[in-house]
Amino acid sequence: MRWCIRHVALAACAMGVMLAPATAADDDAKGPLSEFYSYLPAAPDIHLPEFSIPFWTDDLKKAKRAYKSGDYERALRLFRRSSDDGNIVADWYLGHMYSQGVGVARDDAMAYSYYTRVAEHYDPDETDPNRLKITVDAMVRLADYQRTGAVNAGIQPDPRAAAQSYLKIATAYGHPAAQYALGVMSIKGEGVKKNPSQGLKWLMASARKRYAPAEAYLGDLYWSGQIVTADRTRAVMWYILARESARPEDNPEIFARAGQIEASVGVDERIEAEARAKVWDDQYPAEKVRPASGD
Repeated sequence: MRWCIRHVALAACAMGVMLAPATAADDDAKGPLSEFYSYLPAAPDIHLPEFSIPFWTDDLKKAKRAYKSGDYERALRLFRRSSDDGNIVADWYLGHMYSQGVGVARDDAMAYSYYTRVAEHYDPDETDPNRLKITVDAMVRLADYQRTGAVNAGIQPDPRAAAQSYLKIATAYGHPAAQYALGVMSIKGEGVKKNPSQGLKWLMASARKRYAPAEAYLGDLYWSGQIVTADRTRAVMWYILARESARPEDNPEIFARAGQIEASVGVDERIEAEARAKVWDDQYPAEKVRPASGD
C-alpha cells in the first residue's frame, strides 16, 4: 500500500487532474463495478505494453452473469478461478463480496487482502484507463480501512495515514469517494486539521460527480444548520439529488432519510427544492457521470 501511495504522489505532480466521464471496467452500470466513478487520469507520457491477461476472460464473464443472477456460489467459484489466473477484476469482485458479505460471510481480512492484490498492480503510466481506474479504486478502499480500522481483521484505525492517501488520490485522479472522505474528515478534524470551509469544497467537488454520500451529507448539513446556514429547501434539494444518484440496494439509508426530510416540509418548499435539483441535474446530470450500461 505504501508503495502504491508513493507512486500516486508522483502521478499527482506529473499528471494533474482531469475530470471527465469514462466507461466502466464493468459493462453493467448496476453492478458493483459501477463504483468506478467518473474520473479519468490525464494521458500518460510513457506508453507501456498491454498486460497479457485480458480484462474479461470467459470465466470472468460467466462469474459476472452468475453474480447478477444471484448465484453467488457459482460466482464465487469462478471469480476465485479467475483470481488464481491473476485477473485483478476478479480480485476486486472478491474484495467487494467479502467486504459486503455478499454470498459469503463478511470477512474484512479477506476483503483487505483482495483489494491489496488489486492495488499492487497500480502503475501511474498504465495505458489502459480501466485498469488504472480499478487499481486506484482499490487504493481508495484500502484507505477506507485505514480510516476506520477493522479490529476483526487486525487493522488498526489510522485516520492521519488515510487522509494522506485520500489527498494524493483526490489530487491525482479526482476520485469522488476520496474527495468525499476528505470533506467529512476536514469538517470533523479527523486525521487532519479541522477546516470546515475546505471540507465543504471537497464535498462540493464530489457532489459535482454526483457521488450520493456527498450529496446526502450536504443535505444533512443544510438541514441541521451545521457549518452552513440552515436551509430546509436546499437540504431537500440535495437529498433529491442523492436519491437520483444512489442505488436502493447500496444506500437504503439515503432513500429512508430523503423520505423523512421531504415529509417534513411543505408543498411550496418541496416544489422549490425540485426546481433547484433540476437546475443542478441539468448542469451535472447523473447519467453522464455514471458509467454507461450495455451487455
